[in-house]
Amino acid sequence: MKPYWFIAMCGLLFIGCTNESPQRGGERDTPPDSTFVPSAGLPDSSTYERASSSMGQLIYIPVYSHIYQQDRQKTFNLTATLSIRNVDPFRTLRLRKVAYYDSGGQLIQHYLEESIQLEPLSSTSFVVEERDLRGGVGANFLVRWIAENEVNPPIVEAVMISTSQQQGISFISEGRVIEEY
Repeated sequence: MKPYWFIAMCGLLFIGCTNESPQRGGERDTPPDSTFVPSAGLPDSSTYERASSSMGQLIYIPVYSHIYQQDRQKTFNLTATLSIRNVDPFRTLRLRKVAYYDSGGQLIQHYLEESIQLEPLSSTSFVVEERDLRGGVGANFLVRWIAENEVNPPIVEAVMISTSQQQGISFISEGRVIEEY
């Protein structure tokens, strides 16, 4: 018996991921907010208050280059995409380190030659291809970022996906802060 129900469930996870609620005429329900600027879609920078803030972090993100299936003798290879999103609408942050490690904790690859700046509300990504099995089941990324001023901490996640042999699988792994600056 093939796990088609799992494929259908994966699809459902992506279908409902929208911030807009379905309403007649395609209108969007926007709650009243004194800091909302309709023309720009952003709050006013002079009155903006960050819910949480930081000037830098070291983040651990679990990723999987493959997962086991059935009797642990077969594996399902995955493409992993590390996504880093600057969610601060007004301030930049700088990525200092993006490093990929294998299941044994050995460094596989540094993804940055030099630091890169993420502008407000921008994002970047790094990909481990499906055929790259060096990381193993316990692979991970370490991401270090800094900022000149306090910013909303970025969202850092890994998306693993594969579609082969008439099967599809996808899931997300969230980063965890292991050091605060």
